[in-house]
Amino acid sequence: MFPLAASFGGYYALYVAVLTASVRLAVFLSCLVSADRLINISKFVYFKIRARLTGHLPEHDWAFPDLPHDPAAYPKVAVQLPMFNERAVCQAIIDCCCELHWPTQRLKIQVLDDSTDTVTRQLVDDKVLEWSERGLDIECLRRTNRQGYKAGAMKEGMDLLIKQGYLYVAVFDADFKPEPGFLYQTIPYLEGNPSVGYVQSRWVFTNPQESYLTKAQEVSLNYHMKCEQYTHSAAGSFFNFNGTAGVWRCACIETSGGWNSRTTVEDMDLSLRAYVRGWKAIFLDNVTCLNELPASFFAYRKQQHRWTCGPIQLWSKASKDIWASNLPLIRKLELIFMYFGVRKCATHFVSLGFFCTLVPLTMFTPEVVLPVWALVHLPVCVTLTTAAFTPRGWVYSILYVLFENAMGTVKLWAVVTGILDLQRAQEWVVTTKLGSSDKRPGATGTSVPLPSCRLYVNELAFSGFMLAAGAWGALAGAQMGMALYLLVQGAVFLAFGLNAVDAGGLLGGRLDDDVVLVPVNAAGEPLAAGPGADARRVPRSAASVGGGGLARPHPAAVGRTATIPVIQLDAPGALGALGDDEREEGTGMVFRKMEAPRLNRLNTIQAISVLDTVGAYVSGTSSASPSSDGSRTPDSVKAEAERGFATPGPMPGLMGKLGDMWPSPSSTLVAVQQGAAAARRGIPLPASLRAGRRPGAEDQHSD
Repeated sequence: MFPLAASFGGYYALYVAVLTASVRLAVFLSCLVSADRLINISKFVYFKIRARLTGHLPEHDWAFPDLPHDPAAYPKVAVQLPMFNERAVCQAIIDCCCELHWPTQRLKIQVLDDSTDTVTRQLVDDKVLEWSERGLDIECLRRTNRQGYKAGAMKEGMDLLIKQGYLYVAVFDADFKPEPGFLYQTIPYLEGNPSVGYVQSRWVFTNPQESYLTKAQEVSLNYHMKCEQYTHSAAGSFFNFNGTAGVWRCACIETSGGWNSRTTVEDMDLSLRAYVRGWKAIFLDNVTCLNELPASFFAYRKQQHRWTCGPIQLWSKASKDIWASNLPLIRKLELIFMYFGVRKCATHFVSLGFFCTLVPLTMFTPEVVLPVWALVHLPVCVTLTTAAFTPRGWVYSILYVLFENAMGTVKLWAVVTGILDLQRAQEWVVTTKLGSSDKRPGATGTSVPLPSCRLYVNELAFSGFMLAAGAWGALAGAQMGMALYLLVQGAVFLAFGLNAVDAGGLLGGRLDDDVVLVPVNAAGEPLAAGPGADARRVPRSAASVGGGGLARPHPAAVGRTATIPVIQLDAPGALGALGDDEREEGTGMVFRKMEAPRLNRLNTIQAISVLDTVGAYVSGTSSASPSSDGSRTPDSVKAEAERGFATPGPMPGLMGKLGDMWPSPSSTLVAVQQGAAAARRGIPLPASLRAGRRPGAEDQHSD
């Protein structure tokens, strides 16, 4: 018996009774969580076996029509890019989305920049202006306040898109990198199925090897994406939009009430309201989108707090609407009790309450016996099946469990915050990304952060508690296996409390080289996909022109590896000293000045396209027919431009920054240019331009 039992008498007996009841309740919750996971895995196995035997994938249940051959007949698609002070990745996502294959005149890029950091704003403005001058319809919207955070920004942007007649909107967070053919792989599902409200792609990760922390995240998210989202979509159950890397039908957003900032999980909120109103959704396992995992423990804590607290808030606020909906009773019960009750709430009580609180207490109370099957067999089974969705995941299965338990203090506090709807539940802190996966020339992302000196009291307290329990069990000589677990888990809590899990910290070293081996042919080109690839999912109108180059062939000239570098406008000689006069003299080309329409500056700074492909070519020559070698002529370029086929032409000189030089809401682009030129009149003309040629002109090749 515990040594103090004789001293406390009846109080100790009461303590044992309460602890025994708590253990039984925790075992019951653990069984619910484990059963839910094992059922999901069983469904996954069923759908995979069915696909292997019949060749019928879940997405084949939905129509996938061919896209029209006429670019003007394509649906209007917008791409929203919400961001906030994400300096390391803001330019990469703009590059990626501007390279998406879709008819130029039917595509709009909308950058929703709530950044307060002047450097980030400058980087965003540079990219928006650069791509605008290349002829793309791109704008940057900025608000005077951050009301509603991400949901508020997307709501304001969506209101403008609906008024402009856009049918679909793709959403990407700043750390994502969609492939050029993303829209061709997703939009046809929305075109061919009027009942589908949104399409979600699968996340893949650029930096899982950066540290043990990112590897544990990969194991968790791979299970969520490859198993949970896949099986729920295939079975017709509810699965939430993941906030990014998906495409929405604008009519679905509008009829479901739009983006709402009542919780910090606006994506789950909107997808739940759409589901309750009868809209369907599709998860595409074969369409992937790269993104970066947070390598900073501080950023990861904030992300997990938001992802845990938000669903609890939504559970309390949406339950009434779920019960009042026309959903079948089984779907209502599944949503309220299994989706929210078990997956979003009970899981966190089991992790911290059972394995990190009750189990250590039983080390001091030998009268309470834990069933081995609930303590060892069931958790091992669940852990191994969860890790199976990650390559070599079994190697990191123990790491995954230890790290998930150590995050229990953050998640359980988030659950309590959400249940009580405390003020902190409404905090929305952006998950900082380092841009370590950005390999573009000139990219300045931080690859390895230095661990901070921040300490976390809750983790340190649990560390002391678990180390004491483990030491007591080891000295008592009973349950040595459990004592060893407590000592290891206590050490992990200590590492979390000392912030030693950041990249570069004690548990933050790289696991191995980030090398992806891709089979290539003799010419060094990647080999085609294997026989299991789903060729049916590529529209013929897109495949016939080389993977989506119908309106804008994949332009090597504007690829991210050859992106025109950002020019510092204040650098002497960068654009010339005399502004427009110098450009005309030095380049021999005339760029027609276009008067911009009067802009409504309702919380926006709107980028304006000044590319005049036809005018630039017509000013240089007047040939009326194609040359004998098949090269383009002004007439053919003009015809291409009218049909939307033209490739962005020569890049005119960058104008002054709109945010710095815009004198009034009614100013025109001509006034901005004239003011910028006048401001630079006093700078000497570079010698290369006085000689009548551009710098590096000898390297240029004429068409």
